Amino acid sequence: MTDGLGKLKLFTAGDIIEAHLLQAFLRSQGVDAVIKNESLQTGLGELPFVESWPEVWLIQARDWDKAHQLLAGFISGETIGEWSCPVCGERNPDTFELCWVCAKVPTDEAYEFRA
Repeated sequence: MTDGLGKLKLFTAGDIIEAHLLQAFLRSQGVDAVIKNESLQTGLGELPFVESWPEVWLIQARDWDKAHQLLAGFISGETIGEWSCPVCGERNPDTFELCWVCAKVPTDEAYEFRA
């Protein structure tokens, strides 16, 4: 679905938090996206709830295939990569800046990316 301006609807989120998480994830992977219906959340009860769900739209149609693959990983809960803490050995998603167990910073050697 397009909005007439070249944007493509990728996902309808269950709430604004999910929409923002997906948007941030896409942007971190080089895919520009916007959220529509963001301000309609305040109208819940006044508007049909289906009409007020936040939507994530892609700015560039060329990003569709990449965004669709990233969305599949986002929905399934997969991360792009992981790193092992150099102190405690705990596995952490690559989006974590500190170990969630001992709060240590990862080293460059700690990263292990999955395809």
